[in-house]
Amino acid sequence: MARIVEGVIHWVGASRPGGWERTARAGVGFAGLALLFFLPLLLGLATFPDGDFTHHFLPFQLFQQRELLAGRLPLWNPYTYAGHPFLADVQAAVFYPISNLLLGLTLPWQSPAARLYLLQVEAAVQVALAGFFVYLLVRALTGVGGAAFLAGALFAFSGYLTGYPPLQLAILRTAIWLPLVLWLLLRAMGGPRRWRWWVAAGLAYGVAFLAGHPQTFLHASYVVAAWLVFLFARGWQAGEERWHRLPGVGIFLLVALGLSAAQLWPGLEFTRLSVRARVDYAFVSGGFPLQDSWQLLLPGVLTQYSPLYIGVMGLGLVAVALGALRGLPGDGEGRAGILFFGAVALVALLLAYGDHGFLYPLFYRYAPGWSLFRGQERAAYLVALGLSVLAGYGAAALPRLPLGTRRRVALLFGSLVTGGVYAFGLLWQLPGRTAVGPWHYLLIAFVTLALAMAFCLMLWLPGWSPRRSHWVLLLALANLFWANLGTNLDWVSPARKVQLAPEMEALAAAVAQGPHNGDPSTPGRVYNEYRIYDDYGMRLQIEDVWGSSPLRLAAYAALFDQFPLDRMWQLTGVAHVLTWRRELFVPSQLLAEFPQATDTTYLHRLETPNPRAWLAGAVLAVDDDQALALLADHGFDLEQTALLPPGSALPAGSALSLSQGQEVPAISLRRLAPDRLRVQVESRDGGLLVVSENWMPGWQVVDVSCTPAGLPAQDALCPQGESPIPGLPFFAVTRADLTLLGVPVPAGPVQLELAYRPASVRQGLWISGGTLLVLALWGGVAWARRRRKGTPP
Repeated sequence: MARIVEGVIHWVGASRPGGWERTARAGVGFAGLALLFFLPLLLGLATFPDGDFTHHFLPFQLFQQRELLAGRLPLWNPYTYAGHPFLADVQAAVFYPISNLLLGLTLPWQSPAARLYLLQVEAAVQVALAGFFVYLLVRALTGVGGAAFLAGALFAFSGYLTGYPPLQLAILRTAIWLPLVLWLLLRAMGGPRRWRWWVAAGLAYGVAFLAGHPQTFLHASYVVAAWLVFLFARGWQAGEERWHRLPGVGIFLLVALGLSAAQLWPGLEFTRLSVRARVDYAFVSGGFPLQDSWQLLLPGVLTQYSPLYIGVMGLGLVAVALGALRGLPGDGEGRAGILFFGAVALVALLLAYGDHGFLYPLFYRYAPGWSLFRGQERAAYLVALGLSVLAGYGAAALPRLPLGTRRRVALLFGSLVTGGVYAFGLLWQLPGRTAVGPWHYLLIAFVTLALAMAFCLMLWLPGWSPRRSHWVLLLALANLFWANLGTNLDWVSPARKVQLAPEMEALAAAVAQGPHNGDPSTPGRVYNEYRIYDDYGMRLQIEDVWGSSPLRLAAYAALFDQFPLDRMWQLTGVAHVLTWRRELFVPSQLLAEFPQATDTTYLHRLETPNPRAWLAGAVLAVDDDQALALLADHGFDLEQTALLPPGSALPAGSALSLSQGQEVPAISLRRLAPDRLRVQVESRDGGLLVVSENWMPGWQVVDVSCTPAGLPAQDALCPQGESPIPGLPFFAVTRADLTLLGVPVPAGPVQLELAYRPASVRQGLWISGGTLLVLALWGGVAWARRRRKGTPP
């Protein structure tokens, strides 16, 4: 095995330093390692465990695939949260190029099993790219290809990148781009007028945003800002004048902003209306318990995942890098890089503790963005990256490090590892405060001590040969594969993994049978009370009131916070309930029951299904708090009076009658597409049509007809201008009943089509498209000039 690794390293570094052939060989090397690590998944023998990967990202991709095959941009998802802005939800990553490339190449494969398999392939590709990008960065920093390859392998197969990020695919997609951005900025700062490097850095930074995890992007952004300050300061310290690089920084930011605008504009609009705009310290401040720091050294002893773990050999190389701060005089750039990435790792570790440490409360109060996201332990991403780069510095320094320094590092590192293993065993393992049994801990302790002693022995012996470096790489890879290979393996094939549970099959059959609320194409919604996974509706094309995305409309979320269930069902048009309750508090028919290990799941059909649209004969202007109280009040008639937000033409407290008395209008609602509804209503007096679909800016009436039966279509028969509701014209879409769609309609027969066409998406697409067009023109002109001058591109 050692000869194989030695051959791989020799092959990777066979060409001249910095050559494209060498770079390509390194990329092939990381692809091969990823293939080996994920081989059970790629052979179809295993899958990732059930969780966000299978229950969130798989349904998202199935929905996006259906929309693309239908020739539509996936703007609106009707299957979760009673209507959800799919594209505006950044975790959907609609514009992420790598997933879209793989999706485009495999678009005909529509089965859930095929899509699950291909999503796993994407995860493996992302991990390989992560290692390759770190390789580019560390090779530029150290000039040593072998050390760069080792650093990339440590990051790619660390406990972080092989732990929960592959299951929460948006984190993995976003995390891999930071080392590439840092490398491109390093190249851009290397000389004047390096515009293409600034542009490339902006493109990579924009792609990181499109990858769909804002919190990880925030972490990366702080490091990017610190890196730019570091590069400027390093240049000034060396006596260079670097003010002329500032236009390049502007180009970098403008390119990133322009590329990401297609996602950023609608995302900002949605976030402003979502629950994320109103979170408190208690919600966001969670992080690692302090004891999880032990998993820097001992993987899996406290939790399933060990996101801080880069292996014993990796930690040893970090110790070498720190020893090189004093042991390599004259290497100012190397020392500066070690200090920078050491600071990144240390600050990130302190932030990852959240409220358990002292640093996050300061960032929460004073640092923009840190008050928006929960799960501060995700800052472990920067710990893994910082430590991996430090290990690369250590590997590069080893052949030049004096023997005395190496031996001091060996003594200190060996003592700390030995003491740590015994201290954990005495203080945690013996009292039974761990997640592993005694024999399992003995195995972990033995492997840890054996690797540490092997590393210390290599440091102690005189000289340093390339063969010894190869052994370090071999042992580092063996260590990480041993610790992390089985973390996310479920030995079930993709076909078995996606089999429908009996509850899902029964629910799909019940929804297909009705009741249909006026039209068989739009059955009533389902209330799934945590009996099956939240995003099942995206796979089965069943509309539910729940969903799994952490972003949801704040007004809609209020209906689930100490709000009467039957009133929520009425507002959201629920017809079926999947619950643990055998008896409901409203009349219902029990369709099926499914015994579980601890309880039973019951499927009910409501005897009186709630309508998906109704015509209100009166309106009342109230603020959202008053609206919530009225909607929860069983004495308030939801179908007779609609609640509107107050405005200049309809001040708070204004009440207005729109009809002369009680009537039962004929209403039919049909879903033409996920983002398009057709409503037919015939009434004596008209009123405010309320449609049980979540309101967002962008809903509009795109087609309307007011033709009586038997006459040819005459759109002119529809009244134009102001409706009886002040400030609201006929057929203008407004927010009604806190979170639903409201449309003023006239008396008589009316047929209208509602479509979700947000201006934010159009504007974002224009900006991103314009940015790419300008860059393409600039690139073409630059290429033509190079050809005329005879300069290689």
